[in-house]
Amino acid sequence: MLSRRQLRIKVLQALYAFFQAEKTDLAVAERELFRSIDKVHELYVYVLLLLKELAFVDQTDADDLHLKFFPKEEELNAKIRLHELKYIQELENNAEFAAALKRTKLSWQSKQDLVRKLYLEIKKSEEYRSLLTSDQSNEKDFLCDVIRKFFLSSEALQHEIEEENIFWLDDFDFVCHMIIRGIKAYYETGKLEVMPLYKDEEDDRLFVRTLFSKTIVNNDEYEKAISERTKNWEIDRIALMDILILKMALSELVNFPGIPVKVSINEYIDISKEYSTPKSKQFVNGVIDKLALDYKEQGKIVKTGRGLIG
Repeated sequence: MLSRRQLRIKVLQALYAFFQAEKTDLAVAERELFRSIDKVHELYVYVLLLLKELAFVDQTDADDLHLKFFPKEEELNAKIRLHELKYIQELENNAEFAAALKRTKLSWQSKQDLVRKLYLEIKKSEEYRSLLTSDQSNEKDFLCDVIRKFFLSSEALQHEIEEENIFWLDDFDFVCHMIIRGIKAYYETGKLEVMPLYKDEEDDRLFVRTLFSKTIVNNDEYEKAISERTKNWEIDRIALMDILILKMALSELVNFPGIPVKVSINEYIDISKEYSTPKSKQFVNGVIDKLALDYKEQGKIVKTGRGLIG
């Protein structure tokens, strides 16, 4: 589920917290890093559970139709409703999802006002009316629209996500798109898969641990190398995030012989665009190439595959 880009970002966030707090216990910091990564999967389960909660409200709403004085005809004659969608039914009965809920103990029980508010917004939408009345409703498109148009655009939901965990808001967009990918895959294959946290757990965890620890252990060396290549800049005035990105890039270039140089450089330039200042891309781009050349000339970058400099 988590790409190498996402893992790099998690390491960057952890390094920022480490150096800002001036922590000295690397083992504790590493445990906190992996805990923050585990929380991404918890958010994934939490948002999936919200779909299930909305379906429950929809079913209750359908059951209460006979209590209404003037029920809408389109509701009485609904072709299909949210709680009847195949994906929702499969999610209800999925053992892997049930196990994840049991393990995480996540619940929307105390947030029913928000769940109800979201449901009413969905119910009033053109997408939902189309679902009720269409003979050939597109379940996949409807569920993807729910995620895109109601989850990702809901300030109330995003506030709740942040209240639940301060790190979750950064991961919310990513998790929603993972769920959309899973919905599409289900309607293409007929198989619902609760996505794992890692693509290759052993390899990915080693990548995270090595990148994090080596950046910290070699901090002084990397800082000196960066300082020598930024003599026209006042090092104290360069954004801390830019410095950390450059240190991580050096750490990756040196410690991962199987990752091509160009791949690492492009990854950190892209990360700088999203997580640092507007001028960071130009700065990081200019410095990282020079650092890579320096380290290659010193014999510190040795690659086993393609993507070598020059």
